[in-house]
Amino acid sequence: MSDTNGYPYSPPSAGWSGEMPPNSPPLAGWHEAPGWSSPVGVRSAVTRTVLLFAACVLVMQILGGVIGVAIAFTNPAVMDVLRQHVASGSADVSAIMNDPVFQQALGPATLIGSIIGEALGICCFFGLRGKKLLTSDIATTRPVGRRWGQLGAAVAAIFAVQLVLSLLNALVVGTTGYDPSNVQSTMLDPVLNSVWGMLAAVFLLPFFEELIFRGAIMRHLVPYGVNFAIVTQAVLFGLWHMNLYQGIFAVPMGLILGFVAYRFSLKWSFALHALNNGFAMVMGLSWMPVWVAPAIMVLAALVAVAVLVVHRDRIKGFLAAGAPPRPVATWIAPGGVMPVSLQPSVIQPSPFRIGWASPAFIVVTALMFLVCCLMMQIA
Repeated sequence: MSDTNGYPYSPPSAGWSGEMPPNSPPLAGWHEAPGWSSPVGVRSAVTRTVLLFAACVLVMQILGGVIGVAIAFTNPAVMDVLRQHVASGSADVSAIMNDPVFQQALGPATLIGSIIGEALGICCFFGLRGKKLLTSDIATTRPVGRRWGQLGAAVAAIFAVQLVLSLLNALVVGTTGYDPSNVQSTMLDPVLNSVWGMLAAVFLLPFFEELIFRGAIMRHLVPYGVNFAIVTQAVLFGLWHMNLYQGIFAVPMGLILGFVAYRFSLKWSFALHALNNGFAMVMGLSWMPVWVAPAIMVLAALVAVAVLVVHRDRIKGFLAAGAPPRPVATWIAPGGVMPVSLQPSVIQPSPFRIGWASPAFIVVTALMFLVCCLMMQIA
């Protein structure tokens, strides 16, 4: 059974307004009300999710990179460079990798490897969603209606986060001389050196990422709490970028896109993701005035702050509604029925406390965070 947004839920049990349902048969022992998941279920779901996420990272990032380098070496010009280095007796790997000819060939090869890697990575999540991953996860939508303001607020929030990240980067550069944003340029420049690479970065790669994070991962975890699902996929989304600079931005962006995907559809989260990447592409063009991007981000930040202040009660309501379901454990004496008002209740532990404490989640996230920190060394 699912709600209007395509997410599974359990209907409230009948007769919980004060008394047991009429004509209830005599029962004995503890009985759990429907609509919640056991700690074992939460832990199992998180373990399965992070292990598939780890497999996806290996396929997408490592295998995709290997494929890209292999494709680059099929270029005749690259092979000529390789033969020249070998013949001169200076077959230094770093010298070959930094050769202009190799760098020029690496761009499209990296793009092809990334696309192949992400397409293969998506296959890891068929175990979570099955054919729904390419059908209902994409097709399920809720009409916007009069809620265009919420989408506008989400756009403003994304640009506001960009402003905060830019200010933090400027602060680090000003105080230490180290530019964290260089790691992003080093990793993305080979892909963005062509029109096809920019189009893929704006449209194709965001589609893959939305399908994985706001599609498979978030929808798989929603039954254990909406807030839990949105936050968990955002954390994994940040770690997936494999560098601390992009990860710091990706986590809050993942939260915003998760909200949009849950409230509207995966199509709208993809649209906002593409808008964000397109904005970064346009602002990086040489002919774009330098004041345009800061002006847009400052204006967006002011709008986001205004939304937070004016609609704080509605935001609190969404967060409260997204809290994990609470189980009610009822003791019924043998042969009798006890009023619910006299029965004790047991509050379910937070899914964050249960799921994030699983060994698989701890190991995978710790290793990914270590990789994110080590990748900053290339900046």
